[in-house]
Amino acid sequence: MKAWGLVLLSFLSLSSLSIGENNLISNANAAEPMTILGIYVHGFFLLMAVGLPYLVLAYEFLGIRKRDLEYLNAAKKLSTVWGISFAIGAATGTLVEFGLVQVWSGTLVAIGSFFFAPLTLELFAFMVEVVFVVIYLFTWDINKPSWFHFLSGLVLLIASNISAYLILAANSFMNVPWGTGDLVSKILPWMPALGPNSVNQAALDNLYVMLQNNGTIALIKYSLENNVGIIFYNPMIPLLNPDLFATFIHTVLATIIIASFEASAFIAYDYIKRISERNYRFKLLKVSYGTGAVASILMAFSGDFMGRIVYQYNVLKFIAFEGLGNSGGRDPIMGILLYGNPNYNFPGFDYYLALASRSVDPNAVVQSVLAAQSFATWGYYVYWSMVISGIILFIFSIFYFAIYSEKLQTLFKKIFRISLDKFVVYSSFIAPFLGLIAASSGWAVREAGRHPWVIYGLIQYWQVITPNTITPTFSILIIALELSILVLGSFSIIYIMRFRGYKK
Repeated sequence: MKAWGLVLLSFLSLSSLSIGENNLISNANAAEPMTILGIYVHGFFLLMAVGLPYLVLAYEFLGIRKRDLEYLNAAKKLSTVWGISFAIGAATGTLVEFGLVQVWSGTLVAIGSFFFAPLTLELFAFMVEVVFVVIYLFTWDINKPSWFHFLSGLVLLIASNISAYLILAANSFMNVPWGTGDLVSKILPWMPALGPNSVNQAALDNLYVMLQNNGTIALIKYSLENNVGIIFYNPMIPLLNPDLFATFIHTVLATIIIASFEASAFIAYDYIKRISERNYRFKLLKVSYGTGAVASILMAFSGDFMGRIVYQYNVLKFIAFEGLGNSGGRDPIMGILLYGNPNYNFPGFDYYLALASRSVDPNAVVQSVLAAQSFATWGYYVYWSMVISGIILFIFSIFYFAIYSEKLQTLFKKIFRISLDKFVVYSSFIAPFLGLIAASSGWAVREAGRHPWVIYGLIQYWQVITPNTITPTFSILIIALELSILVLGSFSIIYIMRFRGYKK
């Protein structure tokens, strides 16, 4: 039997196929652009499907509690956008799964082991979403302003968050493979233990041999479990991943920020255009902007939590994004936050490269460091675009709460020479773009250095690609389909928000 550390790096290896390793890498590179675009399109609509319910239910809660039909009307119209976003998110999710099964076919092993519990449970959460989205959207007129209707929406919100948590569990496992114990640290010596060791080493050895002898046919061979064995003893462990906790909170807050501020932009536009309805529009704007503001303030604390997780489990990313380079150096702010010492000297890439001699696969160390160095040149700027956008949104959010204090409003006007009302209206056009920049940059930062469907330290992207050649024609057709969904879906949302939404 081969050393288990090397087996882990190669357990989905398809290098024995006749097309050869180089062709597999070329094939994976050809498939990667359409995969990344598909994930981003899927994520765009999921942002609305997960984040918008918070604003819709806030309007409905105020409408029922205050018996205010204007709030209820806003909730009803905005819930249509929620429904469309959910439908398109489900459709694009199917497209992503199609690519997962047909293009990145080696991930079937991960789905049957590491991702089994999260994705199986997510199916039940999705079924609840389907049922309650119909109940919520089509019982507005049957259930006149009532707490029963509100509670049906609350169940839908909870189900969508559970669904997001379970999907992110798979993504978090790819970044931090929790439940593999000290296996990854044998390969990448700087990694801490990743929870208890629930991986069956013998099964990985068996799978490695089968893939060498049979290629991808091993994945469809009858009774794979009997021939290979159980790969993962406890499929529930990925749900306890500390990276998952941080990622979930951070992601949900981001969806609320973007959805709330996008709604604010449409309301602000109507506020400017419809002079006779300004009191009504501003009343709605205070709720939408306020929802985004609360999420933006909480995001500051979530970002700190997320940053600590990245430093602990993906330290090479930290070095790249902080611009520490090969030699390392001091970062006073990070030194205080992480060690309480502004003069703490963070090691650079050279330090981690020198650890290759302690690895069961020194080449894995070299490749990991080289990958981090490759995105350090652009990652630094992407990272800071995320941080700066978040800081501006945080400042906007702090200013917003001055609405509820006449003294602060007067002070604000003296300092900035503009009324706070106008500030909220006009900043509503800037905030959505800042939110999108922060979210897009944040996800790029999260996924930097890791190709689609790669499990950090264990599986390489070319090891899970289909051996069938990905032709340029196929890639172009899929990309065209993804762009069409993005354009048509966005147009439908804009149409509803602009022409149907927020009318008395």
